[in-house]
Amino acid sequence: MIDAEKWTWIVDKTEMTCRNTDNNVTVKMNIEDRILKGKLHDMPIELFGEIAALEEGEKIIKKIVSLAEEEYLRQ
Repeated sequence: MIDAEKWTWIVDKTEMTCRNTDNNVTVKMNIEDRILKGKLHDMPIELFGEIAALEEGEKIIKKIVSLAEEEYLRQ
């Protein structure tokens, strides 16, 4: 099981990204209609395949993006 709740995020306000270096995941932030929206920018294919194979894989991807957005806003 992927426990993204325990991931540590590195926020880069200049690049508007959040990175998790342990899993090599990058979420790119955009502002749409004055709302911050994250989009999965980079993830190793092995990790993506592992998540995609899970029954709730889509929810896990959404959770990863949501957690990155939350950390970005905290900084």
